[in-house]
Amino acid sequence: MSCRSELSLPVRYADTDAQGHVFFANYFTYADEGLTACLAQLGCSYAWLETVGIDLVYVSSSCQHRGSARFGDVLTIYTTITRIGRTSLTTTVEVCRGEDVLAALALVSVCLDATTRRPCPAPEKLRAACLAVESGDMVRREANLPDSA
Repeated sequence: MSCRSELSLPVRYADTDAQGHVFFANYFTYADEGLTACLAQLGCSYAWLETVGIDLVYVSSSCQHRGSARFGDVLTIYTTITRIGRTSLTTTVEVCRGEDVLAALALVSVCLDATTRRPCPAPEKLRAACLAVESGDMVRREANLPDSA
């Protein structure tokens, strides 16, 4: 399964450290913003997850830093949901400036029942939306094209 989104973000002065480049931990914030935008694009925003009683929490994260960004740079956050398990999502994120990949991140999120705080199945709506994107159905719907296109 592969479901990809793109988000453009400017580097804020507050994102940088005393050395003038983006503080390393802020790449995780960019990844979180990328996943938030990806879920919203699929019609499964965090607000929607809350209404169906699901919290999404990170259980694993890693980042390979390959370059640095500075105040004023415009970054593109490419977020790909690569797998939806029974209760989890696996996501890869690339933080880019132009063609340069500055950071490559991997995230694993688990769906929790908001009341019991125990793992619960990933929403079928999210699974279906990712499958629709993968098959091209969502692209056809957004462009108002017939299924045979």
